[in-house]
Amino acid sequence: MKGRSLIHLLSISWQIQNIAVAAVVILMICLLTFMLAYMLSQSLQEKKKQKWRMISDMLINKAIFFEERDEIEDQILASVLEAAKKLTGNKQFRKFITGELISAKKNISGTSSDSLKQFYLQLGLEQYALKNLESRQWYVKAQAIQELTIMDTDEFIDQLQAFTDDKNEYVRMEAQAAMVQFKGFEGLDFLDVITYPLSNWQQIKLLQLLSARPPSNIGIDKWFNSENPTVVIFALKLARNYHRFELHDAIASCLDHEDPDVRLEAIRCLNEIYTDETSDHLIGHFLREGLRNQVAMAKVMQTVGTKRDELFLFDLLTYDSDELKLHAARALVNASEDGWTSLERLSNRSEDAIARILMHIKAEKAA
Repeated sequence: MKGRSLIHLLSISWQIQNIAVAAVVILMICLLTFMLAYMLSQSLQEKKKQKWRMISDMLINKAIFFEERDEIEDQILASVLEAAKKLTGNKQFRKFITGELISAKKNISGTSSDSLKQFYLQLGLEQYALKNLESRQWYVKAQAIQELTIMDTDEFIDQLQAFTDDKNEYVRMEAQAAMVQFKGFEGLDFLDVITYPLSNWQQIKLLQLLSARPPSNIGIDKWFNSENPTVVIFALKLARNYHRFELHDAIASCLDHEDPDVRLEAIRCLNEIYTDETSDHLIGHFLREGLRNQVAMAKVMQTVGTKRDELFLFDLLTYDSDELKLHAARALVNASEDGWTSLERLSNRSEDAIARILMHIKAEKAA
């Protein structure tokens, strides 16, 4: 009985080994099949991409050398466009060709740039971008707006205008930039209606886009009355950047705004846009402000302060803030010839803080 049991166990062990070997062989065959299939797939993808790149290169080259085409080249171009149009049903090709056209559009201008736009439209790629504007995913919408903007499709400006007050920050940023890109200063009319804040970064971006445009006398002061504080701040930056001196009184009226950030921007603006009465406006509002804005006012007084403001500036030297004292001292020196002498007299009366400030100002002048 024991011999039979041993033989039976050996038989089972042998069967298990055979099954294990067979499993390993099958696994190796599957792995080899997968690797061959993957390599074949990669090879086919590479061939596809080579074909796609040939199409994109030809379109871009034809756009760049637009004026040198003859009748035969026009026929070749027509066949390439037809082939490309048939491929636009493939999402991967669509993404590839769009990326190539956008990349080229960013780097060329003039007739060549116009030709790229025409190729974009002939391939019907704008229809996919317009469809993406309906997406529930914010990044899809933002990318679609950016794409239509780069490709200069100003014929769709009305569709893009609707997104300038979108709930998503990135979507509305792209839409607002598109308006300025297409219409320059007139594109800022979205400031009339937006309810969401303009971020500092967006304000910088818009100002950068506008810097490439010729100056305009567009009405800025209407935005000083906006219910959106960030619109008021941006309008003040526009007034300052474009030296709109005729808006001085409207800018000064912003010192009464309920938002301290608006008042701060108005103070900064008055450092560039000022008259003989500017210091009176600042002094009249000084006691209503917090320390941050008071320091900003004292700094502006270095530019707009005059001899008649000396009493106010001397009073600032009694405040606890060393920064406030420093700006007041600088303003005194700039306001009159007697300012420096008066500060030295004050310093001689054991005013250690004033003495340190005088040393600091001397070091600045010596540098």
